[in-house]
Amino acid sequence: MKKAIAMFLTLAMGVTMLAGCGNSSSSTTAGGGETPAADTAESAADSGETPTLTFFDKNSGSKQFDDPVALELMKRTGINIEVVNPTGDPAEKLALMLAGKDYPDIVLMDRGSDIVNKYIEAGALVNLTDYLDQMPNVTEMYGDTLKKTRWTDGQNYYLSNWYGMDPDPVNGFILRYDIMCELVGKDRADSDEPFTTSEMMDIFRQYKEKYPEVDGKETFALTLADEQDSKNAILGMYGMKTYYEKDGQLYWDIRDPRYLEAMHFINGVHQEGLLEKEWVSNNDELFNQKLATGNILGYMGAYWNAWTANSSLTSTVGEDANYLAYKVVPDGYDADKTTLGGRSSLGWDAIAVTNNCKNLDAALKFIDYCASQEGQDLLLWGIEGKDWTKDGDTYVPNEEVLDGLQNNLEKTREETGITRWTWFVRNASTHKDGSPCRMQMSRKDITATWAEKNLTNTYWDTAEFDNLIPTGNDPVALKAQKVQDIIKQAYPKMINAASDEELDKIYNQMIADCDAAGMEEVEAKINENYQARMAIWNAEN
Repeated sequence: MKKAIAMFLTLAMGVTMLAGCGNSSSSTTAGGGETPAADTAESAADSGETPTLTFFDKNSGSKQFDDPVALELMKRTGINIEVVNPTGDPAEKLALMLAGKDYPDIVLMDRGSDIVNKYIEAGALVNLTDYLDQMPNVTEMYGDTLKKTRWTDGQNYYLSNWYGMDPDPVNGFILRYDIMCELVGKDRADSDEPFTTSEMMDIFRQYKEKYPEVDGKETFALTLADEQDSKNAILGMYGMKTYYEKDGQLYWDIRDPRYLEAMHFINGVHQEGLLEKEWVSNNDELFNQKLATGNILGYMGAYWNAWTANSSLTSTVGEDANYLAYKVVPDGYDADKTTLGGRSSLGWDAIAVTNNCKNLDAALKFIDYCASQEGQDLLLWGIEGKDWTKDGDTYVPNEEVLDGLQNNLEKTREETGITRWTWFVRNASTHKDGSPCRMQMSRKDITATWAEKNLTNTYWDTAEFDNLIPTGNDPVALKAQKVQDIIKQAYPKMINAASDEELDKIYNQMIADCDAAGMEEVEAKINENYQARMAIWNAEN
Protein backbone atom coordinates (compact mmCIF):
# COMPACT_ATOMS: atom_id res chain seq x y z
CA MET A 1 0.00 0.00 0.00
CA LYS A 2 2.87 2.35 0.86
CA LYS A 3 4.33 1.75 -2.58
CA ALA A 4 0.98 2.63 -4.18
CA ILE A 5 0.63 5.84 -2.20
CA ALA A 6 4.19 6.88 -2.97
CA MET A 7 3.61 6.29 -6.66
CA PHE A 8 0.46 8.42 -6.66
CA LEU A 9 2.13 11.24 -4.77
CA THR A 10 5.07 11.18 -7.18
CA LEU A 11 2.65 11.43 -10.08
CA ALA A 12 0.85 14.32 -8.47
CA MET A 13 4.13 16.21 -7.88
CA GLY A 14 5.03 15.79 -11.51
CA VAL A 15 1.79 17.20 -12.86
CA THR A 16 2.14 20.02 -15.35
CA MET A 17 1.45 23.44 -13.87
CA LEU A 18 -0.63 25.91 -15.80
CA ALA A 19 -1.86 29.42 -15.03
CA GLY A 20 -4.37 29.52 -12.15
CA CYS A 21 -7.89 30.87 -11.95
CA GLY A 22 -7.78 34.33 -10.43
CA ASN A 23 -9.65 35.60 -7.41
CA SER A 24 -9.19 38.36 -4.89
CA SER A 25 -6.04 36.68 -3.58
CA SER A 26 -4.67 33.68 -5.45
CA SER A 27 -5.70 30.31 -6.77
CA THR A 28 -4.10 26.89 -6.92
CA THR A 29 -4.35 24.32 -9.67
CA ALA A 30 -3.29 20.69 -9.69
CA GLY A 31 0.42 20.57 -8.99
CA GLY A 32 0.30 23.56 -6.63
CA GLY A 33 0.74 26.36 -9.16
CA GLU A 34 -0.12 29.82 -7.80
CA THR A 35 -1.07 32.88 -9.84
CA PRO A 36 -1.90 36.47 -8.97
CA ALA A 37 -5.48 37.72 -9.13
CA ALA A 38 -6.73 38.41 -12.63
CA ASP A 39 -6.75 42.09 -13.54
CA THR A 40 -9.94 41.70 -15.56
CA ALA A 41 -11.81 40.28 -12.59
CA GLU A 42 -10.66 43.12 -10.34
CA SER A 43 -11.64 45.79 -12.82
CA ALA A 44 -15.04 44.16 -13.36
CA ALA A 45 -15.67 44.11 -9.62
CA ASP A 46 -14.55 47.72 -9.28
CA SER A 47 -16.91 48.85 -12.04
CA GLY A 48 -19.88 47.05 -10.51
CA GLU A 49 -20.47 44.98 -13.65
CA THR A 50 -22.44 41.75 -13.32
CA PRO A 51 -19.90 38.91 -13.56
CA THR A 52 -20.35 36.31 -16.28
CA LEU A 53 -19.28 32.66 -16.05
CA THR A 54 -19.03 30.27 -18.97
CA PHE A 55 -20.24 26.73 -18.20
CA PHE A 56 -19.69 23.62 -20.36
CA ASP A 57 -22.33 20.99 -19.61
CA LYS A 58 -21.85 17.75 -21.54
CA ASN A 59 -25.59 17.12 -21.21
CA SER A 60 -26.81 20.50 -22.47
CA GLY A 61 -27.20 19.61 -26.14
CA SER A 62 -28.17 22.87 -27.86
CA LYS A 63 -30.08 24.38 -24.91
CA GLN A 64 -29.68 28.02 -23.97
CA PHE A 65 -29.75 29.31 -20.39
CA ASP A 66 -32.99 31.22 -20.82
CA ASP A 67 -35.81 29.38 -19.02
CA PRO A 68 -37.57 30.68 -15.86
CA VAL A 69 -35.36 28.66 -13.48
CA ALA A 70 -32.21 29.82 -15.26
CA LEU A 71 -33.29 33.46 -15.10
CA GLU A 72 -34.19 33.13 -11.43
CA LEU A 73 -30.86 31.46 -10.65
CA MET A 74 -28.94 34.31 -12.26
CA LYS A 75 -31.10 36.84 -10.41
CA ARG A 76 -30.52 35.23 -7.02
CA THR A 77 -26.76 34.84 -7.45
CA GLY A 78 -26.15 38.08 -9.34
CA ILE A 79 -24.08 36.11 -11.85
CA ASN A 80 -24.71 35.65 -15.57
CA ILE A 81 -24.23 32.18 -17.01
CA GLU A 82 -23.30 31.46 -20.63
CA VAL A 83 -23.72 27.76 -21.41
CA VAL A 84 -21.14 26.29 -23.78
CA ASN A 85 -22.82 23.47 -25.72
CA PRO A 86 -21.04 20.29 -26.85
CA THR A 87 -21.98 20.84 -30.55
CA GLY A 88 -21.37 17.14 -31.22
CA ASP A 89 -19.63 14.48 -29.16
CA PRO A 90 -19.10 15.91 -25.63
CA ALA A 91 -16.03 13.74 -25.00
CA GLU A 92 -14.42 14.94 -28.21
CA LYS A 93 -15.27 18.55 -27.36
CA LEU A 94 -13.69 18.21 -23.91
CA ALA A 95 -10.53 16.69 -25.40
CA LEU A 96 -10.24 19.45 -28.00
CA MET A 97 -10.77 22.17 -25.40
CA LEU A 98 -8.06 20.65 -23.23
CA ALA A 99 -5.60 20.31 -26.10
CA GLY A 100 -6.07 23.97 -27.04
CA LYS A 101 -6.42 25.16 -23.42
CA ASP A 102 -9.65 26.71 -24.69
CA TYR A 103 -11.98 25.54 -21.94
CA PRO A 104 -14.61 27.71 -20.18
CA ASP A 105 -14.77 28.74 -16.52
CA ILE A 106 -16.65 25.63 -15.37
CA VAL A 107 -16.81 22.19 -16.98
CA LEU A 108 -19.17 19.28 -16.35
CA MET A 109 -17.66 15.94 -17.42
CA ASP A 110 -18.38 12.24 -17.11
CA ARG A 111 -16.90 11.30 -13.72
CA GLY A 112 -16.14 7.77 -14.86
CA SER A 113 -14.20 8.93 -17.91
CA ASP A 114 -10.42 9.27 -18.09
CA ILE A 115 -10.95 12.86 -19.31
CA VAL A 116 -11.25 13.98 -15.67
CA ASN A 117 -7.78 12.63 -14.88
CA LYS A 118 -6.42 14.26 -18.02
CA TYR A 119 -7.73 17.67 -17.00
CA ILE A 120 -6.27 17.25 -13.51
CA GLU A 121 -2.92 15.97 -14.75
CA ALA A 122 -2.66 18.92 -17.14
CA GLY A 123 -3.12 21.33 -14.23
CA ALA A 124 -6.27 22.67 -15.87
CA LEU A 125 -8.49 22.52 -12.78
CA VAL A 126 -8.56 24.65 -9.65
CA ASN A 127 -7.85 22.85 -6.39
CA LEU A 128 -11.17 23.38 -4.62
CA THR A 129 -9.82 22.11 -1.32
CA ASP A 130 -8.22 25.52 -0.82
CA TYR A 131 -11.64 27.19 -1.04
CA LEU A 132 -14.01 24.90 0.84
CA ASP A 133 -14.14 27.39 3.69
CA GLN A 134 -15.74 29.81 1.22
CA MET A 135 -18.41 27.26 0.28
CA PRO A 136 -20.24 26.35 3.51
CA ASN A 137 -23.22 24.86 1.66
CA VAL A 138 -20.94 22.57 -0.32
CA THR A 139 -19.26 21.42 2.89
CA GLU A 140 -22.59 20.79 4.62
CA MET A 141 -24.41 19.09 1.73
CA TYR A 142 -21.54 16.96 0.42
CA GLY A 143 -20.12 15.90 3.80
CA ASP A 144 -17.97 12.76 3.56
CA THR A 145 -18.46 12.65 -0.21
CA LEU A 146 -15.68 15.25 -0.40
CA LYS A 147 -13.27 12.72 1.12
CA LYS A 148 -14.23 10.13 -1.46
CA THR A 149 -13.79 12.37 -4.50
CA ARG A 150 -10.24 13.41 -3.61
CA TRP A 151 -7.68 12.76 -6.30
CA THR A 152 -4.53 10.72 -5.81
CA ASP A 153 -2.79 13.66 -4.11
CA GLY A 154 -5.60 13.96 -1.56
CA GLN A 155 -7.04 17.17 -3.07
CA ASN A 156 -10.50 17.97 -4.48
CA TYR A 157 -10.47 19.16 -8.09
CA TYR A 158 -14.15 18.59 -8.79
CA LEU A 159 -17.52 18.16 -7.12
CA SER A 160 -19.75 15.18 -7.84
CA ASN A 161 -23.09 15.52 -9.54
CA TRP A 162 -25.95 13.14 -8.60
CA TYR A 163 -24.09 12.14 -5.44
CA GLY A 164 -25.46 10.50 -2.29
CA MET A 165 -27.01 7.20 -1.31
CA ASP A 166 -29.94 6.46 -3.60
CA PRO A 167 -31.65 3.24 -2.46
CA ASP A 168 -34.37 3.39 -5.11
CA PRO A 169 -34.72 -0.03 -6.80
CA VAL A 170 -33.40 -0.65 -10.28
CA ASN A 171 -33.16 -4.12 -11.80
CA GLY A 172 -35.20 -7.30 -11.61
CA PHE A 173 -37.55 -9.52 -13.59
CA ILE A 174 -40.05 -7.14 -15.18
CA LEU A 175 -43.15 -9.16 -16.12
CA ARG A 176 -46.63 -8.53 -17.59
CA TYR A 177 -48.89 -8.18 -14.56
CA ASP A 178 -52.10 -9.25 -16.30
CA ILE A 179 -50.50 -12.47 -17.54
CA MET A 180 -48.89 -13.18 -14.16
CA CYS A 181 -52.37 -12.98 -12.64
CA GLU A 182 -53.53 -15.60 -15.15
CA LEU A 183 -50.61 -17.93 -14.53
CA VAL A 184 -50.12 -17.77 -10.75
CA GLY A 185 -53.31 -16.15 -9.51
CA LYS A 186 -53.89 -12.57 -8.44
CA ASP A 187 -52.94 -13.13 -4.81
CA ARG A 188 -49.51 -14.51 -5.73
CA ALA A 189 -49.01 -11.92 -8.46
CA ASP A 190 -49.76 -9.19 -5.91
CA SER A 191 -47.54 -10.67 -3.21
CA ASP A 192 -44.16 -9.16 -2.35
CA GLU A 193 -42.73 -12.63 -1.70
CA PRO A 194 -39.81 -13.30 -4.09
CA PHE A 195 -39.99 -16.12 -6.62
CA THR A 196 -37.26 -18.73 -6.86
CA THR A 197 -35.55 -19.43 -10.17
CA SER A 198 -37.27 -22.86 -10.25
CA GLU A 199 -40.67 -21.24 -9.81
CA MET A 200 -39.91 -18.69 -12.49
CA MET A 201 -38.83 -21.34 -14.98
CA ASP A 202 -42.14 -23.16 -14.38
CA ILE A 203 -44.01 -19.88 -15.03
CA PHE A 204 -42.04 -19.39 -18.25
CA ARG A 205 -42.96 -22.88 -19.41
CA GLN A 206 -46.64 -22.35 -18.55
CA TYR A 207 -46.66 -19.12 -20.54
CA LYS A 208 -45.09 -20.75 -23.59
CA GLU A 209 -47.55 -23.65 -23.42
CA LYS A 210 -50.61 -21.43 -22.97
CA TYR A 211 -49.53 -18.82 -25.51
CA PRO A 212 -47.43 -20.45 -28.24
CA GLU A 213 -48.38 -17.55 -30.52
CA VAL A 214 -49.91 -14.09 -30.20
CA ASP A 215 -51.39 -12.52 -33.33
CA GLY A 216 -49.50 -15.05 -35.44
CA LYS A 217 -46.13 -14.25 -33.82
CA GLU A 218 -44.07 -16.76 -31.84
CA THR A 219 -44.03 -15.98 -28.13
CA PHE A 220 -41.08 -15.81 -25.75
CA ALA A 221 -41.07 -15.79 -21.99
CA LEU A 222 -38.10 -13.47 -21.66
CA THR A 223 -35.93 -10.94 -23.43
CA LEU A 224 -33.09 -8.81 -22.09
CA ALA A 225 -32.86 -5.04 -21.77
CA ASP A 226 -29.63 -3.24 -22.66
CA GLU A 227 -26.50 -5.24 -21.91
CA GLN A 228 -25.44 -3.47 -18.72
CA ASP A 229 -28.86 -3.47 -17.03
CA SER A 230 -29.60 -7.07 -17.97
CA LYS A 231 -26.14 -8.22 -16.89
CA ASN A 232 -26.56 -6.43 -13.56
CA ALA A 233 -29.90 -8.21 -13.13
CA ILE A 234 -28.50 -11.63 -14.01
CA LEU A 235 -25.45 -11.38 -11.76
CA GLY A 236 -27.26 -9.36 -9.09
CA MET A 237 -29.66 -12.26 -8.46
CA TYR A 238 -26.64 -14.16 -7.18
CA GLY A 239 -25.37 -11.34 -4.96
CA MET A 240 -22.39 -10.56 -7.17
CA LYS A 241 -20.63 -7.19 -7.08
CA THR A 242 -18.17 -5.38 -9.33
CA TYR A 243 -15.34 -7.67 -8.29
CA TYR A 244 -14.97 -11.13 -6.77
CA GLU A 245 -13.42 -10.68 -3.33
CA LYS A 246 -11.34 -13.53 -1.92
CA ASP A 247 -8.74 -13.51 0.86
CA GLY A 248 -8.66 -9.71 0.90
CA GLN A 249 -8.00 -9.39 -2.83
CA LEU A 250 -10.16 -8.25 -5.75
CA TYR A 251 -10.51 -10.42 -8.84
CA TRP A 252 -12.47 -10.02 -12.06
CA ASP A 253 -16.09 -11.07 -11.57
CA ILE A 254 -15.74 -13.87 -14.12
CA ARG A 255 -13.55 -15.72 -11.59
CA ASP A 256 -16.48 -15.85 -9.14
CA PRO A 257 -18.03 -19.37 -9.07
CA ARG A 258 -21.44 -17.67 -9.02
CA TYR A 259 -20.71 -16.14 -12.44
CA LEU A 260 -20.80 -19.49 -14.20
CA GLU A 261 -23.89 -20.48 -12.20
CA ALA A 262 -25.65 -17.31 -13.37
CA MET A 263 -24.67 -17.98 -16.98
CA HIS A 264 -26.09 -21.49 -16.73
CA PHE A 265 -29.40 -20.12 -15.50
CA ILE A 266 -29.90 -17.64 -18.32
CA ASN A 267 -28.54 -20.13 -20.85
CA GLY A 268 -31.12 -22.63 -19.57
CA VAL A 269 -33.86 -20.14 -20.50
CA HIS A 270 -32.33 -20.02 -23.99
CA GLN A 271 -31.96 -23.79 -24.34
CA GLU A 272 -35.67 -24.32 -23.65
CA GLY A 273 -36.61 -21.83 -26.37
CA LEU A 274 -37.94 -19.34 -23.82
CA LEU A 275 -35.47 -16.52 -24.50
CA GLU A 276 -36.23 -14.12 -27.33
CA LYS A 277 -33.81 -14.95 -30.14
CA GLU A 278 -32.69 -11.47 -31.17
CA TRP A 279 -32.04 -10.04 -27.70
CA VAL A 280 -28.44 -9.18 -28.63
CA SER A 281 -29.64 -6.49 -31.05
CA ASN A 282 -31.89 -4.75 -28.52
CA ASN A 283 -31.64 -1.01 -28.17
CA ASP A 284 -34.12 1.08 -26.23
CA GLU A 285 -36.43 1.75 -29.19
CA LEU A 286 -36.39 -1.78 -30.62
CA PHE A 287 -36.75 -3.28 -27.15
CA ASN A 288 -39.94 -1.31 -26.47
CA GLN A 289 -41.31 -2.14 -29.90
CA LYS A 290 -40.87 -5.85 -29.16
CA LEU A 291 -42.58 -5.59 -25.78
CA ALA A 292 -45.47 -3.59 -27.23
CA THR A 293 -46.33 -6.38 -29.69
CA GLY A 294 -47.63 -8.41 -26.72
CA ASN A 295 -45.80 -11.68 -27.40
CA ILE A 296 -43.16 -11.42 -24.62
CA LEU A 297 -43.94 -12.15 -20.97
CA GLY A 298 -41.11 -10.07 -19.56
CA TYR A 299 -37.48 -9.02 -19.44
CA MET A 300 -34.51 -8.68 -17.13
CA GLY A 301 -33.30 -5.13 -16.58
CA ALA A 302 -34.34 -1.82 -15.04
CA TYR A 303 -38.01 -1.50 -14.18
CA TRP A 304 -38.38 1.84 -16.00
CA ASN A 305 -37.10 0.53 -19.35
CA ALA A 306 -40.60 -0.47 -20.50
CA TRP A 307 -42.22 2.93 -20.07
CA THR A 308 -43.12 3.30 -23.76
CA ALA A 309 -44.34 -0.29 -24.08
CA ASN A 310 -46.49 0.06 -20.95
CA SER A 311 -48.16 3.14 -22.36
CA SER A 312 -48.96 1.31 -25.58
CA LEU A 313 -50.19 -1.90 -23.95
CA THR A 314 -52.44 -0.25 -21.38
CA SER A 315 -54.19 1.63 -24.18
CA THR A 316 -54.57 -1.37 -26.51
CA VAL A 317 -54.91 -4.32 -24.10
CA GLY A 318 -56.05 -2.91 -20.77
CA GLU A 319 -54.92 -1.09 -17.66
CA ASP A 320 -53.41 -4.23 -16.09
CA ALA A 321 -51.13 -4.85 -19.08
CA ASN A 322 -48.14 -3.26 -17.37
CA TYR A 323 -44.62 -4.63 -17.11
CA LEU A 324 -44.00 -4.63 -13.34
CA ALA A 325 -41.02 -5.60 -11.20
CA TYR A 326 -40.58 -8.91 -9.41
CA LYS A 327 -37.65 -10.20 -7.39
CA VAL A 328 -36.36 -13.63 -8.33
CA VAL A 329 -33.79 -15.43 -6.19
CA PRO A 330 -31.79 -18.57 -7.06
CA ASP A 331 -32.86 -21.66 -5.15
CA GLY A 332 -31.14 -21.74 -1.77
CA TYR A 333 -29.98 -18.09 -1.88
CA ASP A 334 -30.83 -15.37 0.67
CA ALA A 335 -33.42 -12.98 -0.80
CA ASP A 336 -31.96 -10.11 1.25
CA LYS A 337 -28.49 -10.46 -0.23
CA THR A 338 -29.21 -9.73 -3.86
CA THR A 339 -27.26 -6.90 -5.52
CA LEU A 340 -29.77 -5.93 -8.18
CA GLY A 341 -29.60 -2.19 -7.45
CA GLY A 342 -25.92 -1.29 -7.56
CA ARG A 343 -25.20 2.41 -8.04
CA SER A 344 -22.48 4.80 -6.99
CA SER A 345 -22.99 7.31 -4.18
CA LEU A 346 -20.35 9.45 -5.92
CA GLY A 347 -22.64 10.22 -8.83
CA TRP A 348 -22.34 10.35 -12.58
CA ASP A 349 -20.66 13.66 -13.35
CA ALA A 350 -17.70 15.75 -12.21
CA ILE A 351 -18.07 19.56 -12.12
CA ALA A 352 -14.87 21.59 -11.92
CA VAL A 353 -13.57 25.16 -12.12
CA THR A 354 -10.82 25.61 -14.69
CA ASN A 355 -7.74 27.81 -14.57
CA ASN A 356 -9.22 29.91 -17.37
CA CYS A 357 -11.71 31.32 -14.88
CA LYS A 358 -11.19 35.07 -14.47
CA ASN A 359 -13.45 35.46 -11.45
CA LEU A 360 -13.01 32.66 -8.95
CA ASP A 361 -15.03 34.48 -6.29
CA ALA A 362 -18.06 34.50 -8.62
CA ALA A 363 -17.53 30.81 -9.49
CA LEU A 364 -17.35 29.80 -5.83
CA LYS A 365 -20.43 31.86 -4.98
CA PHE A 366 -22.41 30.34 -7.85
CA ILE A 367 -21.38 26.78 -7.00
CA ASP A 368 -22.16 27.20 -3.31
CA TYR A 369 -25.62 28.54 -4.06
CA CYS A 370 -26.45 25.76 -6.52
CA ALA A 371 -25.31 23.15 -3.99
CA SER A 372 -27.40 24.66 -1.18
CA GLN A 373 -30.85 23.36 -0.29
CA GLU A 374 -32.39 26.53 -1.68
CA GLY A 375 -30.43 26.17 -4.91
CA GLN A 376 -31.36 22.52 -5.26
CA ASP A 377 -35.03 23.31 -4.68
CA LEU A 378 -34.89 25.90 -7.42
CA LEU A 379 -33.17 23.60 -9.92
CA LEU A 380 -35.20 20.47 -9.12
CA TRP A 381 -38.58 21.87 -8.00
CA GLY A 382 -38.76 25.23 -9.70
CA ILE A 383 -39.89 28.57 -8.33
CA GLU A 384 -41.60 28.55 -4.95
CA GLY A 385 -45.08 30.06 -5.07
CA LYS A 386 -45.37 29.34 -8.77
CA ASP A 387 -44.33 25.71 -9.30
CA TRP A 388 -44.70 24.58 -5.71
CA THR A 389 -45.65 25.73 -2.23
CA LYS A 390 -44.98 24.62 1.32
CA ASP A 391 -47.47 23.27 3.84
CA GLY A 392 -45.40 23.37 7.00
CA ASP A 393 -42.30 21.43 6.00
CA THR A 394 -44.12 19.55 3.22
CA TYR A 395 -43.38 20.44 -0.38
CA VAL A 396 -46.62 20.64 -2.35
CA PRO A 397 -46.24 20.58 -6.16
CA ASN A 398 -48.41 22.57 -8.52
CA GLU A 399 -50.54 19.71 -9.88
CA GLU A 400 -50.60 21.16 -13.38
CA VAL A 401 -46.82 21.42 -13.45
CA LEU A 402 -46.44 17.92 -12.01
CA ASP A 403 -48.83 16.54 -14.65
CA GLY A 404 -46.68 18.17 -17.31
CA LEU A 405 -43.45 16.73 -15.93
CA GLN A 406 -44.92 13.25 -15.88
CA ASN A 407 -46.83 13.36 -19.16
CA ASN A 408 -44.77 15.68 -21.35
CA LEU A 409 -41.39 15.96 -19.66
CA GLU A 410 -39.31 17.76 -22.28
CA LYS A 411 -41.97 20.35 -23.10
CA THR A 412 -42.54 21.11 -19.41
CA ARG A 413 -38.80 21.34 -18.77
CA GLU A 414 -38.51 23.87 -21.57
CA GLU A 415 -41.41 25.93 -20.22
CA THR A 416 -40.55 25.84 -16.52
CA GLY A 417 -36.82 25.05 -16.36
CA ILE A 418 -37.44 22.38 -13.69
CA THR A 419 -34.66 19.74 -13.90
CA ARG A 420 -33.56 21.29 -17.18
CA TRP A 421 -30.24 22.05 -15.45
CA THR A 422 -29.14 19.36 -13.01
CA TRP A 423 -26.00 20.66 -11.30
CA PHE A 424 -24.48 19.59 -7.97
CA VAL A 425 -27.48 17.34 -7.44
CA ARG A 426 -27.72 15.41 -4.22
CA ASN A 427 -29.51 12.26 -5.33
CA ALA A 428 -31.25 11.77 -2.00
CA SER A 429 -33.79 13.86 -0.15
CA THR A 430 -32.64 16.24 2.56
CA HIS A 431 -36.12 17.70 3.13
CA LYS A 432 -37.32 17.55 6.73
CA ASP A 433 -40.59 15.87 5.80
CA GLY A 434 -39.01 13.38 3.43
CA SER A 435 -40.28 15.10 0.27
CA PRO A 436 -38.23 13.81 -2.68
CA CYS A 437 -35.30 15.78 -4.02
CA ARG A 438 -37.06 16.18 -7.41
CA MET A 439 -40.64 17.20 -8.05
CA GLN A 440 -41.18 14.39 -10.56
CA MET A 441 -40.72 11.85 -7.76
CA SER A 442 -43.51 13.24 -5.59
CA ARG A 443 -46.10 11.21 -7.48
CA LYS A 444 -45.01 7.70 -8.38
CA ASP A 445 -46.65 5.61 -11.06
CA ILE A 446 -47.47 1.94 -10.68
CA THR A 447 -44.11 0.77 -12.04
CA ALA A 448 -42.21 2.71 -9.35
CA THR A 449 -44.51 1.74 -6.48
CA TRP A 450 -44.40 -1.91 -7.57
CA ALA A 451 -40.59 -1.85 -7.74
CA GLU A 452 -40.42 -0.35 -4.24
CA LYS A 453 -42.73 -3.08 -2.97
CA ASN A 454 -40.95 -6.04 -4.56
CA LEU A 455 -37.30 -5.09 -5.09
CA THR A 456 -36.49 -4.57 -1.41
CA ASN A 457 -32.95 -4.92 -0.04
CA THR A 458 -31.34 -4.79 -3.48
CA TYR A 459 -29.32 -1.56 -3.19
CA TRP A 460 -25.57 -1.52 -2.70
CA ASP A 461 -23.02 1.28 -3.13
CA THR A 462 -20.54 0.65 -5.94
CA ALA A 463 -18.42 3.72 -5.12
CA GLU A 464 -15.38 2.00 -3.61
CA PHE A 465 -14.98 -0.10 -6.76
CA ASP A 466 -15.58 2.64 -9.34
CA ASN A 467 -12.91 3.30 -11.97
CA LEU A 468 -10.23 1.01 -10.57
CA ILE A 469 -9.41 -0.46 -13.97
CA PRO A 470 -6.37 1.34 -15.43
CA THR A 471 -7.05 3.49 -18.50
CA GLY A 472 -4.96 5.35 -21.02
CA ASN A 473 -2.15 4.06 -23.21
CA ASP A 474 0.21 2.40 -20.75
CA PRO A 475 0.75 -1.38 -21.25
CA VAL A 476 -1.41 -2.49 -18.31
CA ALA A 477 -4.30 -0.29 -19.45
CA LEU A 478 -4.10 -1.79 -22.93
CA LYS A 479 -4.18 -5.27 -21.40
CA ALA A 480 -7.22 -4.25 -19.35
CA GLN A 481 -9.02 -3.19 -22.51
CA LYS A 482 -8.15 -6.49 -24.15
CA VAL A 483 -9.56 -8.44 -21.19
CA GLN A 484 -12.78 -6.42 -21.31
CA ASP A 485 -13.11 -7.05 -25.05
CA ILE A 486 -12.70 -10.80 -24.56
CA ILE A 487 -15.39 -10.89 -21.87
CA LYS A 488 -17.77 -8.76 -23.93
CA GLN A 489 -17.42 -11.07 -26.93
CA ALA A 490 -17.87 -14.25 -24.87
CA TYR A 491 -20.92 -13.03 -22.91
CA PRO A 492 -23.61 -13.46 -25.62
CA LYS A 493 -21.99 -16.70 -26.79
CA MET A 494 -22.38 -18.19 -23.32
CA ILE A 495 -26.04 -17.17 -23.09
CA ASN A 496 -26.78 -18.57 -26.56
CA ALA A 497 -24.78 -21.80 -26.14
CA ALA A 498 -26.56 -24.90 -27.46
CA SER A 499 -25.73 -27.03 -24.40
CA ASP A 500 -24.25 -26.94 -20.92
CA GLU A 501 -21.08 -28.48 -22.28
CA GLU A 502 -20.73 -25.80 -24.95
CA LEU A 503 -21.28 -23.07 -22.35
CA ASP A 504 -18.55 -24.51 -20.12
CA LYS A 505 -16.21 -24.70 -23.07
CA ILE A 506 -16.82 -21.07 -24.01
CA TYR A 507 -16.36 -20.00 -20.38
CA ASN A 508 -13.10 -21.91 -19.96
CA GLN A 509 -11.78 -20.51 -23.21
CA MET A 510 -12.70 -16.98 -22.07
CA ILE A 511 -10.73 -17.49 -18.83
CA ALA A 512 -7.75 -18.84 -20.76
CA ASP A 513 -7.84 -15.95 -23.24
CA CYS A 514 -8.08 -13.41 -20.42
CA ASP A 515 -5.16 -15.00 -18.62
CA ALA A 516 -3.12 -14.89 -21.80
CA ALA A 517 -4.08 -11.24 -22.29
CA GLY A 518 -2.63 -10.34 -18.87
CA MET A 519 -5.66 -10.45 -16.56
CA GLU A 520 -3.50 -11.26 -13.52
CA GLU A 521 -1.35 -8.17 -14.10
CA VAL A 522 -4.45 -6.03 -14.51
CA GLU A 523 -5.90 -7.42 -11.29
CA ALA A 524 -2.68 -6.53 -9.47
CA LYS A 525 -3.08 -2.94 -10.68
CA ILE A 526 -6.75 -2.90 -9.66
CA ASN A 527 -5.77 -3.97 -6.14
CA GLU A 528 -2.99 -1.39 -6.03
CA ASN A 529 -5.44 1.32 -7.03
CA TYR A 530 -7.97 0.07 -4.49
CA GLN A 531 -5.50 0.13 -1.59
CA ALA A 532 -4.36 3.64 -2.51
CA ARG A 533 -7.99 4.78 -2.69
CA MET A 534 -8.78 3.36 0.72
CA ALA A 535 -5.74 5.13 2.17
CA ILE A 536 -7.01 8.46 0.81
CA TRP A 537 -10.59 7.85 1.92
CA ASN A 538 -9.48 6.95 5.43
CA ALA A 539 -6.95 9.75 5.84
CA GLU A 540 -7.72 11.98 8.85
CA ASN A 541 -7.53 15.26 6.91
